[in-house]
Amino acid sequence: MKRKFFLLCALLVGFVAAGEAQNIRGVVRDNSGEVLIGASVYWEGTTVGTATDVDGTYELYRVKGHPRLVAAYLGYVDSVQEVAEGVKEVNFTLSDGVNIEEVVIEGVSNNKIRQSSMMVGENISFAGLCKMACCNLAESFENSAAVTVGYSDAVSGSRQIKMLGLAGTYTQILDENRPIMRGIGSPYGLNYTPGMWLNSIQVSKGIASVTAGHEAMTGQINLEYRKPTDEEKFFLNLYFDNELKPEVNIAMSFAFDKDKRLTTNILLHYSGDTQPMDHNGDGFRDLPMAQQFNIANRWLYQATNGMQWRWGWRFVNENRVGGDMEYSPERYDQMVSEKQIYGSEIKNRGLNGYLKVGIPVGAAVWDEEAQEEKRSSVAFVMDVDNFNMDSYFGLNTYKGAENSIWGNLSYLHYFSGRSSLTAGGSLWARQIEENVLQMAKPLENGVEMVEPGLFAEYTYAIKDKFSLVAGLRGDLMTTPLADGSDYSQFLLTPRMHLRYNFTEQTVLRASAGLGSRKVMPFTDNIWMLATGRQIVNNIEAGKDLEQAATFGGSLSHTLSLVGYNDMTVSVDFFRTQFSNTVYADQEWADGTIRLYNTDLPSWANNYQIDVQWTPTEGLDIFTTFRYTDSRVTLERDGNEMLVDRPLVGKFKGLVNVQYATKFRRWVFDFTAQLNGPMRLPALDGNIAAAEYSPVYPMFYGQVSHRVGQWDIYVGCENILNYMQMDPIVGIDTPFSPDFNSSVVWGPLMGRKFYIGARFNLY
Repeated sequence: MKRKFFLLCALLVGFVAAGEAQNIRGVVRDNSGEVLIGASVYWEGTTVGTATDVDGTYELYRVKGHPRLVAAYLGYVDSVQEVAEGVKEVNFTLSDGVNIEEVVIEGVSNNKIRQSSMMVGENISFAGLCKMACCNLAESFENSAAVTVGYSDAVSGSRQIKMLGLAGTYTQILDENRPIMRGIGSPYGLNYTPGMWLNSIQVSKGIASVTAGHEAMTGQINLEYRKPTDEEKFFLNLYFDNELKPEVNIAMSFAFDKDKRLTTNILLHYSGDTQPMDHNGDGFRDLPMAQQFNIANRWLYQATNGMQWRWGWRFVNENRVGGDMEYSPERYDQMVSEKQIYGSEIKNRGLNGYLKVGIPVGAAVWDEEAQEEKRSSVAFVMDVDNFNMDSYFGLNTYKGAENSIWGNLSYLHYFSGRSSLTAGGSLWARQIEENVLQMAKPLENGVEMVEPGLFAEYTYAIKDKFSLVAGLRGDLMTTPLADGSDYSQFLLTPRMHLRYNFTEQTVLRASAGLGSRKVMPFTDNIWMLATGRQIVNNIEAGKDLEQAATFGGSLSHTLSLVGYNDMTVSVDFFRTQFSNTVYADQEWADGTIRLYNTDLPSWANNYQIDVQWTPTEGLDIFTTFRYTDSRVTLERDGNEMLVDRPLVGKFKGLVNVQYATKFRRWVFDFTAQLNGPMRLPALDGNIAAAEYSPVYPMFYGQVSHRVGQWDIYVGCENILNYMQMDPIVGIDTPFSPDFNSSVVWGPLMGRKFYIGARFNLY
C-alpha cells in the first residue's frame, strides 16, 4: 500500500488545474475617496449587473456587443465608461448630485436567503462576518439559519457544527471548492480559519454536487477567501476582550505588473489567551488556554489566452493547555504519578498546499438568455496536506500523523447556453498513523487508503424558470485490514437537484441523493478521550463506512410588504435516513463507551422557516425558527429503543436586527437566540429516565463606527451571562470512570465584552 500511495502522489504532481472566465473588476468611490457599498454596476443596454461589496469592489462578466459600463448610486450622478477589449480593471469616481432615474441598491446584510441559488441555503457576506467579533470560522454562524456550533467537550475546546440535526462530520467543508477538514485535523479545523480572512461563506443544505466527492450528506459549507486581485492592499483587524485575549489579522495584496496578470496575497493571524478563566467556579478552566499562529500565501496568474493558475500554501501552529486551573505542562509527571491534578495539552501542526489550473478550450457558446459567453474548459485541482497532533487528556493520550493528497481532473462542456456536462475523475490517497493510550492501555489504529473515482453531472437551465442538475459518481475505496488483506468497497452516489420558478417571486427547490463517509473513530469523537470511560471498539471489519440518503426541498416567496420585494419568506424540510450508522455509545452502566456499527433505524428530520425583511433603507431584519427530530435506535438486552440523539437541540429560534446609517458610518447589530432542549446522555445506563437540558436564551450586541479608513467596533456576547454551571461530571475524581466532560449543552463562557478596529488601505 505504501508503494501505491507514493506512486500515486508522484503521478498527481504531474497534473495541472482550475480556472474562471475573464471578468472586469474595479472599485467605486465618491469624490472624497470613500468607497461606495452597494453601488450598482451594469452593462448599458442589458440586465447584467452586480453590486459593490463592503470594500466598494465589484466583479462582472464582460457582455459581448455591450462595451459601455455604468456605475450608479442613489444621490450620485451616474458614471459611464467605454471599456475596450483587453481591459480588465475599471474604477469609478461618482460625484454628488441627483440621478434622473431611480437606482436599485442591493443591501449588504449578513445572511441572505439565496434566491438565485440552485440549492437551499444562505450566503454570509463579509458584512455578516463583521456583525460579531467573528474571530474564526466556528464563531461565524451565530446568526446562521442553517448551522449550529457547539463544543464537543469542556476540556479540549474542540468545536463542532450541526446541520439538519446531525454532527458536522456529515457536512462537507470546502476551501474554494477543495474538500478540507477531513481526518486528524477535523476536530479543531473550525478554529483555524480566521473570519477576517474570508470574503464570504456559502451554506447549502442537503445533498451537494457529486463533483466534490461522496461525503456531503447534510450540507456543504464553501469558504471564499480574500483574493490576490483585491483592490484592498492592506487590511488590519485588531481585537481585545475583557478576558485579556488579543487577536491580530493582517491581509496584504500585491500585483507584479500593471495588468495584474500575476498577483498574490499574504494572510496572517495570531491569537493567544493570556490567563485561564473559571467563570463557573468548578476549579477547571472553562476552555483551554490557546496560542495560535496561522499564515497563508495565495497566488494567481492569468494568461492572455484565458488560462488561469492558482496556487498557495498555508501553515498553522497551535498549543492548548486545559484542565485544572493549577495545571501546567511542567506538572505532567506529577499528574501521572500522583493522579491528583488533571491536565490536558494539545499540540497541532498543519501544512497544506494546493494548485489549480483552468484552461478554456473550444469555441464559446453565446447564452442569449443570460447575455453572456460560456466557454468549455478543462480544470485540475490538487491538494496536499500534512497534519500532526500530539495530545493528552489526563492519562489518555492521542498522537496522530496524516499525509494525504487529493486530485480532481474535470472537463466542462457547453452544448448550448442552456445545457452543459461536467465529467472527470478524482483520486484521494492518504496515510494515517494513530497511537492511542487509554489509561496506559494501547489502542492503536492506522489507515492507508487509496480511493479513485469517476463522476459526471448534467445541467439544464432555462433562465428564471427551470433548472435541473443530475449527477452520478462511482468510487472504489480500498483499505488494508489487520490480517494483511485489502478490503475494497465500490460506492455508487447518485444525486439530483431541481429548481422551478412558479413566478418571478416564488421558487421551489428539491434535492435527493446518497452520501457516504469513512469513519475516523477517535478524531470523529475526540470527546471520548476527555472522559474516564473505557473505550471498547466493536466496529466490524470493513463496516466503518456510514451511508445515508438525504432528500428534501424548500419553497420561498418574495413579497412587497412596505416596499418593492422587501420581504422573502422561505420554508424547507429535509430528512436524512441512514442505512449504516457508526455510533459512539456511552449510555452504559458499566462505565464504557462502545463503538459499533448498526443498520437499525436512524434518521433526522429538519423543519425550518426563514424570514428576511428590509422595511426601509438601512434596516435589515432576519428571523428563523428550526425544529429538529433526530433519532437513533439503541439495543439493550435484546430490545430496541428508538430515542432522541443525545445533545441535539429540539429547536432554535433566532432574530437578528441591523440598522446602518448612510454609507454605513454607524452600524448597530442585535441578535437574540432561543435554544431548545437536548436529551442528555444517560451515563448510568437508564436511558428511559434520561433528562433534558433547559431552554435558554442568548443575546449579542455590537456597534461599529467608520472613521476615515478605520472601523471601530465594540460589543458584548452572552449579554445575560448565561452559563452551563456543571459541564464536567465527576470533577472530584478526574481519573475514574465517573469523570466526563462531554455533556455540554450550553455556553461554557460567561458575558464577554470586546473592542476592536479594522483598517483598510487601498
